[in-house]
Amino acid sequence: MATKRYNKRTKRGRTKKRRNNGKKWVTAVSAADTVLRKTGSVDKARTTLRTQALRNARRLFGSVGEML
Repeated sequence: MATKRYNKRTKRGRTKKRRNNGKKWVTAVSAADTVLRKTGSVDKARTTLRTQALRNARRLFGSVGEML
């Protein structure tokens, strides 16, 4: 049977892991906007938009067969 001390330790560990998981998503539009502001090239921004959208789709759904 678990002791009171053991339960406190596991609770503390679980909450600490949740707090450190603060990774933010990079949206395709914001990535393209950043590239457009830096370079001024619409073609590079369009390419960045498509590649970032593909990366985000892979994060959500696993690997995707074709490039957009």
